[in-house]
Amino acid sequence: MRNQWGKELHFPEDVYYSEELLWVKIEPENKLRVGISDLGVKAVKKLIYIRIKSRVGDQLKKGDLIGMVDTSKMVWEIIAPVSGVVVAVNETLAQGNPTPLMSDPYGEGWLIQLERTSETESELQQLRRGGEAETKKWIEEQVEAIIPLQQVS
Repeated sequence: MRNQWGKELHFPEDVYYSEELLWVKIEPENKLRVGISDLGVKAVKKLIYIRIKSRVGDQLKKGDLIGMVDTSKMVWEIIAPVSGVVVAVNETLAQGNPTPLMSDPYGEGWLIQLERTSETESELQQLRRGGEAETKKWIEEQVEAIIPLQQVS
């Protein structure tokens, strides 16, 4: 699927999605990786700067501020989709460079890595699981509402 600017949109099935257009991926050793979904990235024409406020060792609660993204039109607050202890921060993004986020939001463009806490499991169940029919329908609705689709010819 492509947006109105002709950019291809990707939605991996092995992640969870939040209403705030973030993704959460379960990793080994009780860890989670968090990032901004392709839809969140491509909903704006241009990402100018990213600021990650979270630091290694921070105890985040669901709803806490992770950081901010400056776009060509606004500043977008990045809100934690789940609770956890920050064990890693993407240093390239922490230096303000949004390039990895724009080119590879589910890979090199990750924001933070968390270690699970007692709240994490129930919070994950509140997110949308990639690959489920209900999630695919929700994604299509979000895409259509945020960035109208172009038919691929």
